[in-house]
Amino acid sequence: MIKKLKIGLLIVTLVFFMGINSVNAADLTYSADTTVDLSSPDINLTILSGSVATSLVVGTGTVVVTVPISSTFTITSADRFLTATGESQFGVITTTCSSPTLSTMRITASSSGAETITVTPSSSACSPSGGGGGGGGGGGGSTTTTTPPAVTPVVVESPVVVTPAVIEGCGSRTTGFSTTTGVSCAGNTGTTPEIPTTTPTTPASSVSSYDFGSSILKNGSTGEAVKELQRFLNATLNLGLVVDGELGPKTIAVIKQWQTDHGLVADGLVGPATKAAMLASL
Repeated sequence: MIKKLKIGLLIVTLVFFMGINSVNAADLTYSADTTVDLSSPDINLTILSGSVATSLVVGTGTVVVTVPISSTFTITSADRFLTATGESQFGVITTTCSSPTLSTMRITASSSGAETITVTPSSSACSPSGGGGGGGGGGGGSTTTTTPPAVTPVVVESPVVVTPAVIEGCGSRTTGFSTTTGVSCAGNTGTTPEIPTTTPTTPASSVSSYDFGSSILKNGSTGEAVKELQRFLNATLNLGLVVDGELGPKTIAVIKQWQTDHGLVADGLVGPATKAAMLASL
């Protein structure tokens, strides 16, 4: 007797905290708005006050409700459009959208039989532009459902057509850049091979021999032999020395470097050994 009393107190306590009043042994009436927490998607649904149900099973992403004869059950979602699974046999299922995005489903069972409906949030939000309504009769059920908001079509822009053209300085190339204007050769339709713009290389020297004279050339030396030496250095080293026949410190420094590069004593004196090495280098 004590155990039965405790169980009875537990049921009464649960009903009190859920805001549900007992109508009879099988039906429950929600006396206050009641929140139902779903985990997939992670949203809340609200059972409105005055709703009547024989049973309510809350899953991870659905609510299965049985509405008794001649009773109404109303559930809302502020996040998703609500859909109903399980055709209405006797009553009416009405789903509406109201501002801003509230989806309301009203399940009404007729006097001919109870309704068991699975309520599932869709992947889209409710659109206040939609709406639904309907009535029910004893012989057959009906369902009115608001269509979720239409998806705005993606406008694909037409590709820009580039008119082919001959690009100056690209020849028949379609890669790289123009040798005359520097623009890209992409899209070039020219077929004429590009003419190389390289400058022919001038031979370093067309002279096969130089007359360095018989005397030793050194800093301060002058004359034709010095001019020949300056011509030799210009031709072989591309120095651009002024051929004036005067041997100065700058030219002596070049001669020393030349002697070092050719394994001679770098003394800056252009004697028989250095003259012979210079002529042999030709």
